[in-house]
Amino acid sequence: MQQFERLFQFARRIEDLMFTITPEEIPFQIGLSKVDLRKVIKSSLSGVDKSITAMYKKIQKNLTSEELLPSLWDKCKTEFLDKYDSFAQLVAKVYPSETIPAVSEMRDLLASM
Repeated sequence: MQQFERLFQFARRIEDLMFTITPEEIPFQIGLSKVDLRKVIKSSLSGVDKSITAMYKKIQKNLTSEELLPSLWDKCKTEFLDKYDSFAQLVAKVYPSETIPAVSEMRDLLASM
């Protein structure tokens, strides 16, 4: 999940700022412009299928008990989708004109693994 850490850190920064400023003001903050959002999305989500496959293989390799793999993998997928869903909602609120991969797209991608 390391590749997605930047994405979720970006989301946390937005959430923190929403306590003190309006969503409309956030894109004007240093490091949170629309260009910054696009960069984070590009770096985090390009080749997302390969990243997820690599993550699965890493879990598989480091797990001593094969039986635990399906439940652990389901937990990882659920956690990722929950975080991504929150991120997508923030983007819709703060950057209404920006499009990011839909949550359903991510869900379908994960389901295929």
